[in-house]
This record gives sequence, C-alpha cells and structure tokens, in this order.
Amino acid sequence: MPEPFTDSATSPLPEAGEAGPEVAIVGAGPAGLLLGLLLGQRGRRVLLIEREPAPEPSPGNGICPILQPATLGVLDGLGLLPDLAKNTTPVTHGEVSAGGSTVAAYAYADLPAAPVAYALPVSITQLRDVLTDAVRRTPGVDIVYEATVHGLPERDGEDPGLRGVRLETGEGTRTLHPSLVVGCDGKRSAVREMAGISSEVKAFPRGYLELRVPMPAFWGGVMRAFFTADGYMLGTPIADGQLLFVWITGPEQAERATGGELSALVDRYAEGVPEAADWIRAHTHGWDQIREFPHHIVRPERWVAGNVLLVGDSAHGVHVYGGQGLNLSLQDAACLAEACDEALARSDSAPLKRFEQKRRPFVSAFQDMQEAHLRALAARNPQGGGQSSGSGDPSSGSGNPSSGSGDRSSGGGGHLPDFAPLALGQPEIRETLARAAHLPGPGR
Repeated sequence: MPEPFTDSATSPLPEAGEAGPEVAIVGAGPAGLLLGLLLGQRGRRVLLIEREPAPEPSPGNGICPILQPATLGVLDGLGLLPDLAKNTTPVTHGEVSAGGSTVAAYAYADLPAAPVAYALPVSITQLRDVLTDAVRRTPGVDIVYEATVHGLPERDGEDPGLRGVRLETGEGTRTLHPSLVVGCDGKRSAVREMAGISSEVKAFPRGYLELRVPMPAFWGGVMRAFFTADGYMLGTPIADGQLLFVWITGPEQAERATGGELSALVDRYAEGVPEAADWIRAHTHGWDQIREFPHHIVRPERWVAGNVLLVGDSAHGVHVYGGQGLNLSLQDAACLAEACDEALARSDSAPLKRFEQKRRPFVSAFQDMQEAHLRALAARNPQGGGQSSGSGDPSSGSGNPSSGSGDRSSGGGGHLPDFAPLALGQPEIRETLARAAHLPGPGR
C-alpha cells in the first residue's frame, strides 16, 4: 500500500524547452495514444515514442479485448465509437452457470448512469488504428516510430530525480528535456527500469487457453461464464464474426489438454459449454484455433518518481481474469490527462500523486482478487463435482472490486468480481471519466 499522500509530498516539474515536447510518452499503444490525444486537446505539446515501425493495415494479431461502458463512454465522447463498433458484436447481457443451472444474470441496460448499454469486443489493432488516426489529426501531438529510448539521464542543474529522454531514431541520437516522461510501455516497462522503480512481478503458471470458432446465430450478444469441475470457461462474441471460449484451469490440466489429441481438447470445451457443444465440435478443425497466453501481475513500488509517470500495464499489469487490463489502462489515461495538465500548470507532481493514492488501492485489491480466484480455480478437483477446494471468495477490505452486494456467487461453483465496478469503473474516478468523455473530439 502506498504511503499516505500530503501536499508537502510534491516534486517540482522542470520546464520544457520551447522547441521540444512538454510530455514524452514512451509507447504508442492504446493507453499512450489516448493519453497523448487528450493532452493534445488540452493544448499540450506531446511526443509519442514507439520502437515498432509505423503500423500498416493488417488483420491484426487476434487479440480482442472487451471494452466496458466506462471506457466506451470516453471513446464515444471523442467521436471514435462508430469506427470501433464496425465488424463486432456488442455484448448486452451476461450469464453465470454452475452445476448445469444459471445462477446469475445481468444486463448492461440495468446499470444506472451507464454511458452505453453494452460492452464492445474490439480488435486491439483496430483500436490502435482508430486512436492513431485521431492523434494524427490533433495539433501539437507527434509520433516517432522505430525509435529507441536508451536512457533517462538526470538533468543538469535540476533537482535529483528529474530526467530527460535519450532517444535514438534513424536521424541519430538526441536528448529531449520534457517536463513529464510517461511510461506506457507495458508490463516489462523499460521506462520503469530506467527510472529505478523496483517492481514485484508475479508470473502465472500455464492454465489459460483460448478457442475461436465462427460466431453462431443462436449465441447472440451474451457473455456466458461456466464454472466447471476443473476450472472456469467463458464464452463471448469477439470481432470479425468470431466466438471466443476461454478456459482457465490448473497448469497440469492445461499441459494434458495441449499435449494430447485435439479431439480430446475439443471434447473438454464441448462438455464445459453444453449450449454450444455441437457447434464447437463441428467448427474446431485445427490447433491454429487454440492459443495459450502467459500472464503476469506487476506491482511497482510507486507510479510517480520525480517527473516520471507510469501508466497502464507499466504501473499495474493484471491477469486477463475479469477482463479489465485494457479498461484499467485506458481509464488511467483518461484520468491522467487531466492530472498531467494540472501538474504542468502547477509545475509539480502533486496531482499525479493524488491520482496514484486514489487509484492504486483499487487496482491492488483487484490484483489480490485475481490471485485468490485463480488459485481456487487451479485447485479445483475434476472428480469433485464442481466444488472448489476453498471458499473461492477473497472479498475483503474497502475498494475491493469483488466485494459488495454485486458479488456473483455461483453457489459453491466459484465467484466472479462485482459487475458494477467492472462495467462502470472505479467509483472514485467516474466523475473524471465523465469530464474526459465531454471533451471535443478530434476535428470537431
């Protein structure tokens, strides 16, 4: 838990040179792009630094996160939602099953003050492309591709801990002197390491498998969760007319499943999702439809160090369980655009530290919930009729998104996080998200 914040715990921010950026954002993924876009709309000079080449239209890498209403509200306010909604199926409802029965159900339309009445599966490449196009239409925001950050040198004549950016591009190496350096470069953040911010990284063993099949007409815009004898399955529509089935189980079960015949794994999915058993068997033809991903939880000692700020996965990598990784990152960016603007106006980091103090306990509680639930899922006994080896309910403490009346118990089969914070975002930041959603969009 971070130390209590007081206004005396501030750090001055250096002045940026007139010709250079006020904010250097390392990483032009969705969170970095959104932060740069919102800062540009506030009149700030921003440089986004990306080590990969400029993106070209492509079918993408298959990653398709589900954006929740709180996130969609911000993107809708920027005028980006129509482009993001192409070639995908909105998710309007959810169901939770255990022991062959539906034990909980919810609808996004029933949530009070939801910005939109659905969640939206969006291809990560489509999201990146839409945000990149918006950034390119925003004055004062530039992107440099195929650029490498080789260090964050301390600035001569400035307070200790205030850093610049040593940047190498095809034109050579130069040192930038922004007021703020923002690490949006993922769970293995180089900015975090170069700033000397230590972190705890928890790698999860094998146990996350995906199956993709064509989207059947009978499924509809519903996300269905199934607690099974040996874990948890989730079926949800995703972009490009596909239906995704996620199986979270123990490492031994995952190893057996991927080390045997494809037909045995197909049978396992069919047994776990009886509503789609025939469809799964008829439309699974090869191992190329199966993907396995490693996951990590990242807990840095702090998010703000001098004039260096960590955002999104750089600040708090999470497991995919609960579907909040990208949502947390984009909501961070929306809130931190306001905090960064205030910090630059005041020339100190107090607004950034206040955001960390507000946000970090919520995210830490979410990470705790994930670890506890995943341990319970991995420990399930395939012969135990769907009963967990433990209570499976780690809810405790204020700010825990799995606590409260909305906790979706499955009657001994397992638990899901509270629906409302997942859909609407952390209660303490909703007003800030609403303000970000009402900024004028690019080109308006």
